[in-house]
Amino acid sequence: MSDASTQPHRDNQYDASFDPHQKWPAAPDLRRATISFNFRGHSYSGEMVAPPAATGPRPLVLVIHNYQGLKFFDVDVAEYLARVGYVGLAIDTYGDRVPAGQRTWPDNPADIEAFQKRCFEGMVAMDHDHELFRGLLAEWLQRGTDHDFVDNQFAPAAIGYCFGGMAVLECVRGGLNVSGVVSLHGLLQTGEDPNPARNGAQRPTLKPAANNYTKGAIVVIENGADDQLVPDESKQRFFDEMNTAGVQWVFNHHAQTPHGFALPPTLGPPGRLYVPTDRRSTTSMLALFREVFPDVPQNYVAHNAAGTAIPR
Repeated sequence: MSDASTQPHRDNQYDASFDPHQKWPAAPDLRRATISFNFRGHSYSGEMVAPPAATGPRPLVLVIHNYQGLKFFDVDVAEYLARVGYVGLAIDTYGDRVPAGQRTWPDNPADIEAFQKRCFEGMVAMDHDHELFRGLLAEWLQRGTDHDFVDNQFAPAAIGYCFGGMAVLECVRGGLNVSGVVSLHGLLQTGEDPNPARNGAQRPTLKPAANNYTKGAIVVIENGADDQLVPDESKQRFFDEMNTAGVQWVFNHHAQTPHGFALPPTLGPPGRLYVPTDRRSTTSMLALFREVFPDVPQNYVAHNAAGTAIPR
């Protein structure tokens, strides 16, 4: 899902030297926990970041990675959410299929092909087995809501990037206990091959599962108008599916915006940050959280985890 050019966009102002931990004010009272478990023969580990103990338990937001797997950026997003006032849990869906130390873009060009192969194999293992995918997501939701940091009187939310955007839709299709989800430049149909001419018959047969939609959830799609991985036909199938299921949805279609618009260049070529859309989609996400987590205060944080300035 990194098939995109690196053509720069106008008005895309980004400080490539940005480090959120240098830009954000010190927050030594943030609480952190590692959540690890085995599920159907594979081991998984994710990182939870929560507001200071004085705030008490807060609602949970899952953070689901792009096709590279769980890495530093996803944990930074969890920290951003904790600074805003929620419990961020950056989850891992690949487990030991993709070693934890092999999920960032290689410095050596000779290693890129093997890197891409590992990551895509991890993705396909999930998105081609819908029951397994949903079962693992349900396990993460349960592990998260069981934690002392979390106020489990609220149904969790979930956000995801690229592959993770597909994953949050699987939460809704699978009837999982989520109040709202945000897909950031994600595919709209799970297991669909956006590049069949390139991939040919390399992908295994899909293993679909019956849908049992979470009809109370709100689905927010943040989509780039220049994202070639989401054609018009895919959009219409998504609209028809959600309308038939009775699921509430919002589709924000952003002009001049590529695939990967919310990912910083520090991730390598998959990061095609487009600042105007990253800013607007972050604002949209925060508005959803205000709706699904009523009366839970939001703190103002001047920059998100990608380094984009967020208005008050």
